[in-house]
Amino acid sequence: MPKTSLADYAAKEIKGLIENNKLMPGAHINIDLLAKDIGISQTPIREALKKLIVEGVAVYEPKVGYSVRNLTLYEYLQVSEIHQVLETYLVKELAKMPFIVDMDSLRTINKDLGEHIAKNDIEGIGRANDLFHRKLFENYHNKLFVARLFNLWSEVRSQRNIMYKNKIFTSKIVGEHEAILAAISNGDAEAAEKAMTDHYVSGRESAIICFPVKA
Repeated sequence: MPKTSLADYAAKEIKGLIENNKLMPGAHINIDLLAKDIGISQTPIREALKKLIVEGVAVYEPKVGYSVRNLTLYEYLQVSEIHQVLETYLVKELAKMPFIVDMDSLRTINKDLGEHIAKNDIEGIGRANDLFHRKLFENYHNKLFVARLFNLWSEVRSQRNIMYKNKIFTSKIVGEHEAILAAISNGDAEAAEKAMTDHYVSGRESAIICFPVKA
């Protein structure tokens, strides 16, 4: 297998560990242990980490080494504000053309999300919530716009998953998603914007409560 493919494979494995909170924000990344766990040499691990630095997932500090990118609460809220601007714009646009939105699939995903919430399955909640948001915009014509949104979305997935520990927040997610879908289905751009804004307000409140503040 070509070295670049090994690096891509390693990057995917490392991102999986981060996204599933096996490697927490700020955690040191031990190259030797990763190489043993993944079953490849240290060279593609290092190449993978360089890729993840470019993606904003990992950081490198001289004499310290690699670690999972960490954010202060303030930095996370700044990223969340950008997400909100992008997603509220998109749902308003979708309300003008609701026929491109796969409502049946989104409702199925939302039902699955509710089941993960009932089980307090943090990883499952994160996966289902990500899938809902990605599915919502999959048919939007400006693919570059959507890709940029989810590149940023992926950079802070591990931090976002921490919010799902707040049961007050998770108890609202399914209903907030339903409100977004109803507004789009009704062609009501104003209601869609409000529903998405309310969703982000809930998320920020949860982040303030649950986020591990960086010293």
